[in-house]
Amino acid sequence: MIVEALFSWASSVPPWLATIVLSALPVTEAQLAIPVAVLSWKIHPALVYALAMFGNALPIVPIFFGFTALRSWAERYAQWSVKWLDRLVARAHRKFGADFDKYGVLGLIAFMAIPFPGTGVWTAVLAAVALKLPWRQAIPAIFCGMLLVGAIVITITLAGGSIVR
Repeated sequence: MIVEALFSWASSVPPWLATIVLSALPVTEAQLAIPVAVLSWKIHPALVYALAMFGNALPIVPIFFGFTALRSWAERYAQWSVKWLDRLVARAHRKFGADFDKYGVLGLIAFMAIPFPGTGVWTAVLAAVALKLPWRQAIPAIFCGMLLVGAIVITITLAGGSIVR
């Protein structure tokens, strides 16, 4: 239902803008925005990659640096949301914690490089927050993982699109 509403909205704005916005949202990210932009909206793959990576990168810094402040604010003014925020972080830690213990920052890149739901930028940033990774390690690793998964998704999209034609 949410995805249907997003695509309904996306049909009313320019495709390049829809690609950026869909890539920035946690429900779609680049893993869905890239195939839609290439196959449905017929945007050139190189432009799609650039737009999707730009959109996917937008939430990284605000989430990384703002999550702790948001949680502190919630403790004071919206206590009902603290459990929900803690569950988000705990879920990200469960998904990624073992990989980090085993592989370190390279595990964060590898975790993101798997183009499955729940392995995108949003989860990676929350995992970095949960593991209290320093920003100098976390943010470059998240960017590398994001660029890698974008390349993987665009390659799969192009290969799949040529098979279907």
